[in-house]
Amino acid sequence: MKKLKLLLNHGNIENEINEQLHKLKKLSISDQAKKVASEIGECVAKIHSHDLAKSKLPLYGAEWVMGLVRGNQSCECRDDIIAALEYMGKVEYYNPMDTVNLKEKHFISWDIDSSRWQGEYSSGHIGSFIWDMAAIINHADDPSFSDVFLDSYISHGGKKPTLAALHANLYYVQVAQAAANNDFEGIKQTTKEITEQVMFKTELIPYETIVRLGIDGF
Repeated sequence: MKKLKLLLNHGNIENEINEQLHKLKKLSISDQAKKVASEIGECVAKIHSHDLAKSKLPLYGAEWVMGLVRGNQSCECRDDIIAALEYMGKVEYYNPMDTVNLKEKHFISWDIDSSRWQGEYSSGHIGSFIWDMAAIINHADDPSFSDVFLDSYISHGGKKPTLAALHANLYYVQVAQAAANNDFEGIKQTTKEITEQVMFKTELIPYETIVRLGIDGF
């Protein structure tokens, strides 16, 4: 009986996700007002509530980003970036609290290729929920947005990321965008810090936010 219930629920996933995407389309991520950031957090948390382990949608993650870099023949620092991605790929799964399964697959609501919300469920990708959070935070590029978005996401049932995984995914997203624009200058310093195993820091997530929300795991 339990298996039947899960199958029936799985059949409704596409409609539920598309409903949330329809709401997201009405919200502009460039409008960094607190109300908008909060609504985005709530919608994305709802989308991520679905486990899509059996989905055949394309997969985002460190391996996918490495492929982008390897395929870029004009990238002079390719070997360093690959090394940094491999290192962060290991850091991502460092989870001493063992509170979240990063291997669970969830629908990715933010389309990093076009910097906008996915059109519908069938047009999207899957990956860890943290990739989506990192892509949205990186695109908004505003610490106050990150604060409200993360607060709303977690409070509306979204899983809390580890700090290591969040930083790793921020790097993945930044490398993916650098590859898309064929401009790696902006990530050279971060790449150097990672390959030299210096703590990867970001101004996009305020320290106060990390402490208040209890985001840890380094």
